[in-house]
Amino acid sequence: MDYRNEKAVPAKRNRELLRNLWTKIRESRYFYAGISLLLLLLGSSLLSSSFMTLDNMITILRQSSILLMLSMGLTAVILTGNIDLSVGAVAGLAGCICARLMTTGFGIIPSMFAGIMIGLLTGLVNGFLVGTLKLPSFVVTYGTSMVISGLANIVMNGGVIYGLPEHFTAIGIGYVGIIPVPVIISGVVLLLMALLLYKTTFGRNIYMIGYNMNAARYSAGKDLQTLLAAYILCGLTGALGGIMMTARLNAADAGMSSSYGLQIVAAVVVGGTSLLGGEGGIFGTWLGAVILTAILNIMNMCGVDASWQNFVIGMVILGIVWLDIFPKYRAGRRKSA
Repeated sequence: MDYRNEKAVPAKRNRELLRNLWTKIRESRYFYAGISLLLLLLGSSLLSSSFMTLDNMITILRQSSILLMLSMGLTAVILTGNIDLSVGAVAGLAGCICARLMTTGFGIIPSMFAGIMIGLLTGLVNGFLVGTLKLPSFVVTYGTSMVISGLANIVMNGGVIYGLPEHFTAIGIGYVGIIPVPVIISGVVLLLMALLLYKTTFGRNIYMIGYNMNAARYSAGKDLQTLLAAYILCGLTGALGGIMMTARLNAADAGMSSSYGLQIVAAVVVGGTSLLGGEGGIFGTWLGAVILTAILNIMNMCGVDASWQNFVIGMVILGIVWLDIFPKYRAGRRKSA
């Protein structure tokens, strides 16, 4: 009996298992986002000794929690192969409505409920226009974004509301131990979204719509109801993000969410979710939100001029998207050749 061959077989099997595992990791939608985050943390720690401190890590998580909240519902919409450009405007209007009601005598809970209803109603309208009337999602949501921004200006009448109740501002600036309250809230919503997308029929239908709309339609996947639900979910998380933003600022004005702009879409895309739909996930969105926030954090630490920050963010987004798409493009060229 050849004992050397007997020993070689398990070793060969282990090498094959490791090779297959590495292939799966490399082909994961989160791979390049994860590598980018690690490289960013390493490079930033070399640029500033204060970057990797516990206080700064908590600051990054706290600052990214609002961007994450705004982006989570959008992830579901993009997974269907559609887009929602009204999330930032919904956040601004929800925060303004919430602050306006609190300063006119309404309680915190009713005021927050009114803000949430703004998000749900906007999501319902967007879902109806895109799902039922078959209008292009880019055009529809850009239009609703303009309408909602106009309503926010009407509600605020060019003014600023500040000095909100202390129990309300705790949502944005409070702590439980050393953990900021916004991090806890966004973390809970993140877990709920993960369960919804990965463990329910609704989540499977979302992926099916994005991957193959015709297959979803013929498989009785209730694609219209799923699309409506995805947009309503997007409006909900947008409104929650706006309320958290208002609580953190202890103020509200019509343009308070404009700084997020397309960062909301960028967080989803940087996290590995395909704009074509059907690929990606909620944990990638968390990675994307942390990456964008960490980039802004290190640039502020290094004193980078604000006029250059958008340029840097844009280049990083293009680079990560290229890293994600280029291997597939090369594989397609190789197959066709």
